[in-house]
Amino acid sequence: MHVKVGDEVQIIKGKDRPQTADERKQPSGKVLRVDRDSDRVIVEGKNMVWKHLRKSEQNPQGGRVQREAPIKVANVMVWNPKAGKAERVHYKRQDGKKIRYFKSTNTTIDE
Repeated sequence: MHVKVGDEVQIIKGKDRPQTADERKQPSGKVLRVDRDSDRVIVEGKNMVWKHLRKSEQNPQGGRVQREAPIKVANVMVWNPKAGKAERVHYKRQDGKKIRYFKSTNTTIDE
């Protein structure tokens, strides 16, 4: 998978994608969780949904809470800070390890 926990990403499709040119010049958020089984990621502060809570001992009132919902991994791209835009990730072998890097600036992501 091209995205790992802690990566800065930009959402490229859906309701939370950047709408203006100024929004496209910065990342959408940080990846909080990656689910490899369903190919989904959770991005900090994006794709917010309301979760309705049932009354319980811990929450006697019940209520509604906003939380992040998963996004398909195909709808996010890793943010390249040197280029100032989101780019595709490429892979190469170096010292027997698989390394992610950006071709445009030839910089590695895993450091």
